[in-house]
Amino acid sequence: GGGWGERERGRGGGWGERERGRGGGWGERGRGPRREEIRDQRRDDFQPNRQQQRQGPGGDAGARDQQFPVHSAGPKAWQDRRPQVPDQGSGQLVPSFSQMDISSPVPDEGNGKTYVIPERKKIESRCKKYIPIEVNHFLINLDNMKLSVIHYDCSFTPEKLSKKLLRQIMGKMQDKHYSQRYPAFDGKKNLFSSGERPLFPGEELVDTVELPRDGRDGVLAVVVTIKPVAVVDMSQITQFLRNGVDLPQIALQVLDIVLRTASARRACVPVGRSFFTPPARPDKATPLGNGYELWYGYFQSAILGWQPYLNMDVAHKGFPEAKPLTEVILEIKGRKLYRDQPKPTSEQLKRELSRYEAEDFVKFIKGLRIKYEIPSAPGHRYFKVNGIKDSCRNHRFNLDGRMTTVEEYFRTTKNYILKYPDLPCIHVGNPAKDICLPPELCHITPGQVVMKKLDKFQTSAMIKEAAKPPNERKRRIMEAKKLVNFNQDPSAQEFGVSVGNEFVKVSAKVLESPTLKYKESETKVKNGVWYADEFVQTKKLEKWVIISASLDVKEQQLRSIAKRMKDVGSKNGMEICDPLLVEVIVQPRMNEAKFKDCLFDSFRFYKQKEVQLVVVVFPERQSSAYGQVKTIAELNVGILTQCIKDSTVKRRLYDDARMDNATILNLLLKINAKLNGTNHTFKQGSRVAELCKGVMLMGADVTHPSPDQKTVPSVAAVTASHDRNAFQFNMCSGLQPPNVEVILNLRAMVRKRIQIYKSKNGEPPNKIIFFRDGVSEGFFQRVLQLELPAIKLACQDELQKDIPVTFLVVQKRHHTRFFPTRQQDMDRCGNVPPGTVVDTDITHPRELDFYMVSHASLQGTSRPTKYHRLWDDNDLDEDDLEELTYYLCHLFSRCTRAVSYPAPTYYAHLAAARGRVYLEGQTVNLTNLEQEMKTRTIKEAIVQGSPMFFV
Repeated sequence: GGGWGERERGRGGGWGERERGRGGGWGERGRGPRREEIRDQRRDDFQPNRQQQRQGPGGDAGARDQQFPVHSAGPKAWQDRRPQVPDQGSGQLVPSFSQMDISSPVPDEGNGKTYVIPERKKIESRCKKYIPIEVNHFLINLDNMKLSVIHYDCSFTPEKLSKKLLRQIMGKMQDKHYSQRYPAFDGKKNLFSSGERPLFPGEELVDTVELPRDGRDGVLAVVVTIKPVAVVDMSQITQFLRNGVDLPQIALQVLDIVLRTASARRACVPVGRSFFTPPARPDKATPLGNGYELWYGYFQSAILGWQPYLNMDVAHKGFPEAKPLTEVILEIKGRKLYRDQPKPTSEQLKRELSRYEAEDFVKFIKGLRIKYEIPSAPGHRYFKVNGIKDSCRNHRFNLDGRMTTVEEYFRTTKNYILKYPDLPCIHVGNPAKDICLPPELCHITPGQVVMKKLDKFQTSAMIKEAAKPPNERKRRIMEAKKLVNFNQDPSAQEFGVSVGNEFVKVSAKVLESPTLKYKESETKVKNGVWYADEFVQTKKLEKWVIISASLDVKEQQLRSIAKRMKDVGSKNGMEICDPLLVEVIVQPRMNEAKFKDCLFDSFRFYKQKEVQLVVVVFPERQSSAYGQVKTIAELNVGILTQCIKDSTVKRRLYDDARMDNATILNLLLKINAKLNGTNHTFKQGSRVAELCKGVMLMGADVTHPSPDQKTVPSVAAVTASHDRNAFQFNMCSGLQPPNVEVILNLRAMVRKRIQIYKSKNGEPPNKIIFFRDGVSEGFFQRVLQLELPAIKLACQDELQKDIPVTFLVVQKRHHTRFFPTRQQDMDRCGNVPPGTVVDTDITHPRELDFYMVSHASLQGTSRPTKYHRLWDDNDLDEDDLEELTYYLCHLFSRCTRAVSYPAPTYYAHLAAARGRVYLEGQTVNLTNLEQEMKTRTIKEAIVQGSPMFFV
């Protein structure tokens, strides 16, 4: 469905890098002449609000279109002060500016060439169908924008202060020193004022601001120093839109911060580019489980398309619930119970936590801020939690030269008898000190922003709640826009910026869906869905076993699954024999070590019997079970597995009478791909089928650890097709330092993919189409400079010649959404139809990029995927790239539905996820990742015998 929260890493970081480039800004990438007028007839047919739009940069805008004047660098007094900073002795820029040129071309060390993103070519589209839609972008009017902006650097002593405190401090500075001015503050250290007149005379402003301390007597005194450091020429925004002049990131950053200042004035919690409000009442909160609740908010970001826009969207985020820690412990105790089991009561707080409960509790509480208060005692204190220790009854510490327990201390010193002395102590404050508190005296403070990754249950609950249809999503966005009221904000008025009141209307293509080929038939995709027929190519499943590693799934259920697999397989051309063995391999009260030993012994036995496939039902409640199955099977033994959750068996595969054939079919789709079969392919003779001849389709992705995982590496994965139908893929993955965006070992990875392609087809590919996932706009140029040469050098290493390469970036983490305006253009959920493409108005003025909705959403608002071409030796035009991308969304092996992005990218995501599975519960030495990879080498029997094992 739709996007549902602040999952993008780096939001809220320094603004010099444009928060990793997400949220707009084209930086150093706007080059060459502006885009010419495109598809005149289409725009004439669907131009519901021509007063709001232009035909594109440089086009004839009509009588009422917005005209941007061309300005010089600014008033004469400032012309010699184009963004610069005074000498600070070290030669370093202000920290916010120190990495602003990350998108500038940097020659690759491999071949010494500099690559520049090519311009979009003018074409006459072959598309036959267009529909009018709206997008959640509001036009920003810059007619009255002040052309000069003064940038100030703000420093605070003490340094480590929250954004909330910093905004309070800067508010007091404004009231005292420049009350008639309304500058924009980014919540960290950057302040901007409009016009040429400074906020204050002199070289700097230094003052002390006093604020009351939380839970303590006295005040917090903060020394504030504000210095002017640069002048920003805002006319460069209009020059970029009008004349193709490069846009420094800072100009767009200033515009974005001005508009965010309006939102920051409201009583809400800022998180990156989003703003959240707490539930109106505790009984109105939506619980996510394990101590979290759902907060609603909105996202906003100033971006540049053919005009400047404000992108607004709904946002959702999990916040720790403000409640006693004892309630959190009860929730954790009841989390893994079945529905028919009674919920835990306060009586269970009198027992110690189990190992798994303690792990969940530490994961939740670590790093949170708590309020400590003894009932009927005056005062309270606030602390940050470090973790937990032994129970209050057993934990001992030194009190004035004698050892005592926490329980005894509170009874004798605080005159308080603990109700739950067997619960663990909460270790707070200075980590070097032994300050321990009873959980029953601790409350979680409200509104805490945490960047921890939610577990799968919490994520599922959030998605379910956040999935709203397009009309409801639009209503919420418009309410947020009305609530902020940008045009009445004093900062926006002072800077001369205003925001339109309606969604931008654009004309969208609707691509024709593909015809898919099965063994003896063809089927036309309708609304992103089709029915499977006999698979194109199958392999006999002769020697296989089905086992249960869950005590909740019995042997009879396994036999029912095996029987139905055989029946459904015959309808789809798969010959499946009876399993060699059906058994439950686990015993009651088996600990984790015995569970792993049991898996290893069983898999080794099956391997000796030359079993082709092991179908494993695993316990979903045991979070480590899936990773243990895959790690032991693929790294230790070398045997192919297919996993099924025990919850799926209980819901859909319980017995013959309740067996869900669709679930069985989905199971067989994966199994056939793992056995080197081909489920379906494109109709021969189609334009895309011809484009795919001799091509090696590739996908690449880098997954990063969540912010709370400090010692976990990033995982890079590359996938590549190796058959003539572009259905079968192979993969490789590698570890690299955390949060490194560029794939470090890409050259060797690509060379190995070429070798596999040659071995399967008898000849090398004649072209490569590379879909790169997970790259933000601020890193486009860097990735292009380093990864494209790596691909080309791999071709030279293996073939001693170049292979033409097309390089596209795939972006899912954005907040653009499509809203159909006519009933006949909506699907059953109110979304735009699959195949909807927008490649004008909200796209880059001169580079080739487009948004596409390729799938039919089952719930919520469809999220379009954004594609940006960084390089193209194959000279594919816009229609070719869009049609190829759309068709590849129908080649994903695991379902008979179009997916939201192309199969090569999806496989790269799965491959990276598999690499992360191998790291679960393990300590990784980040200083020797090469050795760490060697200890996690996938068995050759898997890599060679079943290249698609990871699907």
